[in-house]
Amino acid sequence: MKLNNTFVIFDRGELIHTGEWEKSHAAIASAIAEVSWPPGSRDGLVIPRIVSINPGSQYTNKRGKLMTWNGGSKKAKKKRTLRSGVVPLRQQFRANLEATSGWRAEEPLSFKEYFETIRGKNERELLARYPIPSEGAPPGDLHEGVGDFDFWLKSDAGFRTVVEWETGNISSSHRSLNKMCLALMGGLVDAAVLIVPSFYLYPHLTDRIGNVRELQPYFYFWGRVGQLVERGLLAVAEVEQDGLIKSTDVRDFIPTGVDGNAFRAS
Repeated sequence: MKLNNTFVIFDRGELIHTGEWEKSHAAIASAIAEVSWPPGSRDGLVIPRIVSINPGSQYTNKRGKLMTWNGGSKKAKKKRTLRSGVVPLRQQFRANLEATSGWRAEEPLSFKEYFETIRGKNERELLARYPIPSEGAPPGDLHEGVGDFDFWLKSDAGFRTVVEWETGNISSSHRSLNKMCLALMGGLVDAAVLIVPSFYLYPHLTDRIGNVRELQPYFYFWGRVGQLVERGLLAVAEVEQDGLIKSTDVRDFIPTGVDGNAFRAS
């Protein structure tokens, strides 16, 4: 897999020039470069391009049997779209990164202390002053859970880096970047990186997966959010395939999941 670009959305404290950031970024770049398809291939990430099979056309299923696509319904015949999944790529990246000293996966990060600091009287008054007009229970405390980060590194020098690898839709990408901004605003991490497919990769993956093209208009917004950060770096890493092939053999495609829009590529 190729690392095309690393877009630095904001850098408060000129961390990009520090050796600690360079080490973190080098580890991320190396783990990306080692992602391949098929796994272990010396050619890197070479995947089948997206293909739509018309009713009556043939394809090869997971068992290697030649099949004819019947359209899926007697009333409304539809094309069958074959795309690659994304979870196996994340799993490879995880294994590559965990092989690097200090990196851990699914490391919990508590925002409790930060939220307690910023939680003020105005928020309580807002909830009390504008209750939902219903006969239900009065509004309670704000929900403050944001979930764990995919990957976490704390260097010997104390430099903290978190990484999210996008496997969900574009809304998931926004949530990840918002969560990273909160962590940076609270001084809980020093650098945060979101990894997303390029404009040329994402059409061949799970339908509507988060991608750099759809995020770019919001870079200006997150850049302004960076003004609330005393010290920290936020970046988006754009990754891409090393090559594309033509195939209607399901076994050539990266397996898909069963949640969200992933089923569309099955």
